[in-house]
Amino acid sequence: MYSFHTKHNITALCTGLLLWLTAPLTQAGFRFDPQDCITLPAPDTALFQATQRFQDQVGNDFWHAPGRLESLIQQLAALSADGLDPQHYHITDLREVLGFRNTWGSLNDCDAELASFAYLSALADLGYGRPADTEADATWYSPQLGDRRSVDNLLALAGGGSQPVSTTFDQTRPALPRYQNLRQAYQHAREALPARWPTLDTGPTLAPGDRTAEVRLLRQRLQAEGYADLTSTTDPDHFDNALAEAVKAFQRRHYLTADGRVGDNTRAQLNVQPQHRLAQIRANLERMRRLAADLEQTMLLVDIAAARIEYYRQGELAWSGRAQVGQPLRETPRLKSLITHVTVNPSWTIPTTIFVEDKLPLIQQDPGYLEDRNIGVFNYRGDRIDAADVDWNNPRGILLRQAPGPGNALGKVVIRFSNPFAVYLHDTPSSWLFNTNSRFYSSGCVRVEDAMSLAETLIGDAPTRYRKQFEELRASGESHNVHLPRSVPVLLAYWTAEADSDGHLMFRPDAYDIDAPLIADDPLLPPAMVSADHTH
Repeated sequence: MYSFHTKHNITALCTGLLLWLTAPLTQAGFRFDPQDCITLPAPDTALFQATQRFQDQVGNDFWHAPGRLESLIQQLAALSADGLDPQHYHITDLREVLGFRNTWGSLNDCDAELASFAYLSALADLGYGRPADTEADATWYSPQLGDRRSVDNLLALAGGGSQPVSTTFDQTRPALPRYQNLRQAYQHAREALPARWPTLDTGPTLAPGDRTAEVRLLRQRLQAEGYADLTSTTDPDHFDNALAEAVKAFQRRHYLTADGRVGDNTRAQLNVQPQHRLAQIRANLERMRRLAADLEQTMLLVDIAAARIEYYRQGELAWSGRAQVGQPLRETPRLKSLITHVTVNPSWTIPTTIFVEDKLPLIQQDPGYLEDRNIGVFNYRGDRIDAADVDWNNPRGILLRQAPGPGNALGKVVIRFSNPFAVYLHDTPSSWLFNTNSRFYSSGCVRVEDAMSLAETLIGDAPTRYRKQFEELRASGESHNVHLPRSVPVLLAYWTAEADSDGHLMFRPDAYDIDAPLIADDPLLPPAMVSADHTH
């Protein structure tokens, strides 16, 4: 926190005298150390260095300009519409500074430093997203991509102070439609949602045709969120067709099976209280800011929570499809990297975890398991060994590798990018699983529906000789790598709330339980709501 402003607790006369006494020292060229004024990040962090360089560029008189400090305070207050807490940017201290300046007509070095720090800090968080507060929600970035919150990038956001503060904030705020839609929906929800709404106790499934007092509660609950006008009925305890349609609409917007029946999953989502939903939206506005900063004109986007993939070429959607992603205990990691090559007719070296937990019990039960699936046994030197020579009750020093072919777990093609998690995108023979509603089946890698089509799309953007090589090697039936002439960015991202262009909110199941710590740390969520809603 900014600590120098204990000076505002002394009399204005003493403060003015202090400024008069110290002014000659500053004018004489003594270097001002902002750490005497505020507790900033360590001196080697980008934000600290950017603040120093910004001050050197614009000078301390920058915040003396008429209306500039007022505009900064207004813009910081407006960040609440983005789900950001203005208090994080020292807005209370800056209001004290403004009152002091209006009284004495000047700012000291600490005041100017505080304003610049708040300015750059807010722009950084708005433009790039705040650094992840929890390891579970963190994104891994390939070192090849560089640091997006570098000193130069932070200074570029501020534009050298050459334009109005309000313009800088407007230009920094993400223009990504996903972000703008969610921001608009959040503003409406803050105004329209009640403090609480009715909750449904645990009980049997409610279905059309039922007539109970709990149906009346269900009707009140959906009415409170504005799903439909459900008050005109003469029998509020009757589960009629209008109520069933409202339930289906609710289910569709919460990624539930839209059957019009209120079972355990639907009941749990209905019982999530408004303040908890607002906190979830704030968490996802934060994720959308990171998403906007990470998106590029040409790139592959894996939407983990929805198990979908989108490929953009020069900003236009060129390919999209369904995916299967990691099970909750084997999550697909959040990361950004660069696709460098694809492997056609891949073999599959079975990871240790999958070997021990999944394959070994099956091998022990069925002696023909390996042969039936074209899986060979190798030592760590790569020499093939006879499966009959292995003690399958205590296998040591071996690895399993499945040869290319129709039954290979990786299918016909793998799309590869560097990362420390050994994950990649690949084809799969388990195509029927793409037709399910919740596609969390893999051990961390991303299975792609019609993966060959996606690979052909990536290769199709390369020169002819690369496309020809790809076709020849694919036809060979042997495993080969085909390198792209230019790497393609790939982003594996996770979010659980979004809104359409009409402002309709949609909430996805939080399969990885990542929302919980974010919501628990939300400073805008009343503590009582955290404990009351955490289990939902």
